[in-house]
Amino acid sequence: MSSGKTGAGRANSLFATFYREASSQGEQAGEENGKFVLLSRGRGIHLVLSPLSLTPYHANIVYQYLQVEGRGDVEAVSSSGCRIISKGWKVHGGGYFSAQHFLHNLILHGKSTAFGKYDQRLLGRFSEEIAEKLGLAAYTLEFK
Repeated sequence: MSSGKTGAGRANSLFATFYREASSQGEQAGEENGKFVLLSRGRGIHLVLSPLSLTPYHANIVYQYLQVEGRGDVEAVSSSGCRIISKGWKVHGGGYFSAQHFLHNLILHGKSTAFGKYDQRLLGRFSEEIAEKLGLAAYTLEFK
């Protein structure tokens, strides 16, 4: 079914990735914190979360998701950002996350120094499926 709208800003699919340290995957009693970036390619939106211990800068998350995972090429990775060489990829900001496992709550907040505040409008239409796609089914999602 098609809605008849063909605006470039209308994303069709959400891809969500939650990088975790091997030691934290089994223990979800407390809280996990880190950073996230929001990317797009074509009509897909890509939300990528990662703990600071794995990716201290937002640009490290972009590098990990695109370069290391074979989705695209990235260069000049530093605390101030990076340059995506592969055509079609765009960063739509970033921020911080808190996964409060004891409350079944996921909070996306703040902004990236390198990429700016994340575009909440891009995520809004996917708010019902974000937590489940990140492996946090039945969690409440909050944007701050």
